[in-house]
Amino acid sequence: MVRTLPSDDTPRLDFQRILAISFAIAVHALAFLVLLVPLVQSPVETARPTSEPERWKITEVPPPPPLPPQLVQPPQPQPRTLPRIEPVATPEPRMAPVEAVIDFGTLAIDPAPTAGTPGGLAPAGDGQPLQGAELRYAVAPPPPYPRDAIRTGAEGVVLLRILVDVDGRPLEVAVERGSGHRSLDREAVRHVQQRWRFEPAMRDGRAVQAWGLVPISFTLQ
Repeated sequence: MVRTLPSDDTPRLDFQRILAISFAIAVHALAFLVLLVPLVQSPVETARPTSEPERWKITEVPPPPPLPPQLVQPPQPQPRTLPRIEPVATPEPRMAPVEAVIDFGTLAIDPAPTAGTPGGLAPAGDGQPLQGAELRYAVAPPPPYPRDAIRTGAEGVVLLRILVDVDGRPLEVAVERGSGHRSLDREAVRHVQQRWRFEPAMRDGRAVQAWGLVPISFTLQ
């Protein structure tokens, strides 16, 4: 059996071992600090990519200052002009001019019987027209035939009672006996008043007013 006896030698410091342990601790501490450095430092900014060139650029133009308020007058209403519609004239059938037949033999008016009056003529005294005179024509163109009478084929004889002035103008024209058609009667009266002239009646060498009868015959030939 072996017994170990305490030695009397006192322990000695191993400086090399201490130095080695210290160096190992220092290395580990340095490594630990190196690991802590990234956590403490601020993050490294990454380089931003350069912006691409702008393809177009919109320039904002400031709006012009507002104009002062102006008095705007309401527009005056313009009068509406309606289109003028011209009536289309329908051409009437052309008719050959037809003239009336005039009986140039005038008829004397039967005078009222007057005592002491020779020759059957009423006296023209006191400015009264001569009654029952036989009228003589100076200008007597035939009257035109009315168109409506031509269309209807109207015919007839108009007997006119005419008062002739001292200058031969017809003063009064009246229908003594009608033809039975108003258009024929009206045309006869109108035409005699406007176009006819007579020779004035004579009494004692001077012209006097006189009444006479004139027949006008309207006949389609």
